[in-house]
Amino acid sequence: MSLPSNAIGQAIFIRTGVPEYVEVPLPFQTLEELVHICSHPQPGLTLERVVIYSMQEDRPCALTLGFISSSKGIRSDHPAAKVQY
Repeated sequence: MSLPSNAIGQAIFIRTGVPEYVEVPLPFQTLEELVHICSHPQPGLTLERVVIYSMQEDRPCALTLGFISSSKGIRSDHPAAKVQY
């Protein structure tokens, strides 16, 4: 997916309803848009990281904020996902 030319970053979600690892990027153009994307439920998706872009002295750079997901790599209906007491 190509980003809009005026995007300042993207929120990267992972799909939770499929067995394989699939990333879903959602670009944002303002911090308000980032807050909206991250604070509203995204059905079938789990937030993995947020990437914010910037230019420093005419050089592109990015800040990546990662989140640890307890379900990453394990389907919720998989037997290993069931808690044993």
